[in-house]
Amino acid sequence: MEEQEAGVALSVSGAQLRLGDKHSGRQVLKGVDLQIRKGELLALLGGSGCGKTTLLRVIAGLAGLDQGVVCISGRDVTRLTPQQRGVGVVFQHYALFPNLSVRENIKFGVLAEGHSQAEAEARAAELLELVELQAHAQKLPGQLSGGQRQRVALARALARKPSLLLMDEPFSALDESFRVPLRRSFRRLQQSLGQTCLVVTHDREEAFELADQVAVMFDGRIEQCSAPLTLWQRPATRRVADFLGAFNQFDARQLAEPLRRDGGSWIAPIAALRPQDLAPGSGEHCVLRAQVEACYIGQQRISVQLRGEGGESLQLWREHHEPLPAVGDWLQLGLPLAAMQYLAD
Repeated sequence: MEEQEAGVALSVSGAQLRLGDKHSGRQVLKGVDLQIRKGELLALLGGSGCGKTTLLRVIAGLAGLDQGVVCISGRDVTRLTPQQRGVGVVFQHYALFPNLSVRENIKFGVLAEGHSQAEAEARAAELLELVELQAHAQKLPGQLSGGQRQRVALARALARKPSLLLMDEPFSALDESFRVPLRRSFRRLQQSLGQTCLVVTHDREEAFELADQVAVMFDGRIEQCSAPLTLWQRPATRRVADFLGAFNQFDARQLAEPLRRDGGSWIAPIAALRPQDLAPGSGEHCVLRAQVEACYIGQQRISVQLRGEGGESLQLWREHHEPLPAVGDWLQLGLPLAAMQYLAD
């Protein structure tokens, strides 16, 4: 009850789970702690096999824990069935009933909870308007596009008014031209409803665009959970920085004083590394030389791959209107010291 009063919608404490044999099976969750406040959206971000979908299944009640506690709105639900937890789930492939219309799919959960036909109809009408599918209410799922099916799955999950909505890679099956506007539309809907959500994703851009908090997960553990801007600016470990892919790293033993250290790395955002005409020893910049290895012209920017004199792999970003260096060119680069962060080994 204290957690509920404090505004915590979900609390996972010490979650441990081993798949297969209880002694020799693979440990998928290794003491996970996680909290989501009411009305927030938390993105659980990680690569394949890190345990993020297993954690979602544990929260939903679809998998049990060997150790640990799951509380939803201050209530210990660790031993409760999925139906008793009051959560909604949107799976990666939507799992709609193919023989039911859009309207009937949305009504299904409301009726299953014992509500009347009139209540189910009213809730379906409300949600069809929210997800802008009024014109498709009588269609079967097979007659809809992927984006429309995703919206039906979302409406069906929201129909029961869950205290917590769980979404497993909900936009990954869609083409980018549909995925980006749909997730932005979902974010506006989530904020307007004040719906507490946990979204599992491997897409860094999606996590940072959607979430109030991003939890980065490796090997059954959450390495860092922070607001998106904090995570971009201050990754807690080299592993998080590597995964985000937005940082250059510098061996602290190879840099000039006062940056030299016995171990660890300095990291800095890729965007902070720029070609500069700076004299070595400048007090405000770290100056280094690097050779261009390749240039990759992307839709948003050009990524220039370089190799530093110390052998480090570096990147810098160029705008499309800026002059492009040639492969083999040596560049003198300036990096503002204020942008750098030291991470110990």
